[in-house]
Amino acid sequence: MARKRQSTKSRIVKSAWALFSKKGYHNTTVDEIIASSKTSKGTFYNYFKGKESLLNSLSYLFDQKYEELQELMDPQLSAYDKLLFLNHELFKMIEHSIDYELLGYLYSSQLITRDKKSLSDEKRFYYTWLTEIFKEGLINKEFKDTSSAKELMNYYAMFERALLYDWALYKGEFSLTKLSDRLLPPLLDSFKKGL
Repeated sequence: MARKRQSTKSRIVKSAWALFSKKGYHNTTVDEIIASSKTSKGTFYNYFKGKESLLNSLSYLFDQKYEELQELMDPQLSAYDKLLFLNHELFKMIEHSIDYELLGYLYSSQLITRDKKSLSDEKRFYYTWLTEIFKEGLINKEFKDTSSAKELMNYYAMFERALLYDWALYKGEFSLTKLSDRLLPPLLDSFKKGL
């Protein structure tokens, strides 16, 4: 039963974001999302309060990408290289498939929502898996133990949110992937030296 619920919710989310990308957030109606996802109004409202609630679901799509990458990533990589790989692949996906305007809506909704803030939800796959990678890096002495895995994860997430925010703010005028590829190694190097 849980698997069916997840796939229905996933179908709604994917349909919504495909429509948002194609038509724009404001030009997409709930009825179009329902039709595209082949669900009913009752099913849609069982998962979401309205179209605005779908803004939080973008982080759900990011988590799906991380789950796909988990299958592709070489488990023998160092924690350092795993983080470089994951950041590069996620940002490449965002840069090529997520409209910067939609990302801007997500960020602004996170500031005013009364609902759970999806970008900082530590129960997300993103947080749990990457925290494990940071733990592995601490155990293997890749990162200095002056910070905990949770603290390192928070710094890393802050770095990613800052780049995504700027990319949306500057309307995608620069390559998100290239900038992150240049800036992430110095951050990870500071974790090696200790903060």
